Amino acid sequence: MRVALEQINDRELEIHESLPASSWDMDSDDIKFVDDITLHCKFFRIAKEIMVEATVGTRMAALCSRCLAPVSKDMQQRFQFNYDSTQLGEYLEMDSAIREEILLNFPLKVLCKKECRGLCPGCGINLNSGECTCKGKTKRSLTTEHRIDI
Repeated sequence: MRVALEQINDRELEIHESLPASSWDMDSDDIKFVDDITLHCKFFRIAKEIMVEATVGTRMAALCSRCLAPVSKDMQQRFQFNYDSTQLGEYLEMDSAIREEILLNFPLKVLCKKECRGLCPGCGINLNSGECTCKGKTKRSLTTEHRIDI
């Protein structure tokens, strides 16, 4: 998103934009952004300061950090930026700042559900959908001792 500084004044300027997630190169081996990134930004100026309120929405696909099940989640994030207009050129470029905030605020663990039980390290079964087949273990010990937190 590129905005001419002359357009930003004391009245709020709103800009909506949608772009392919692939254009920001945010995918990794275990996380894919599957829909367009929607940006809704509000710009306004107070003296020499330019304030930006950005709302970003997208959908991502990943694997659960505990049980490796596919997970698809809508993401909605809000960010605020402040800029000194005397240190900017003719335009304010927002893409790299917003991309960086998305990546910095991404959850460290993606879970299929809050109470995900994970995989049994002994037999490998997904404890959310089946019972462990390890010999000699009680049901209680499987839920506490066998869960893998990655």
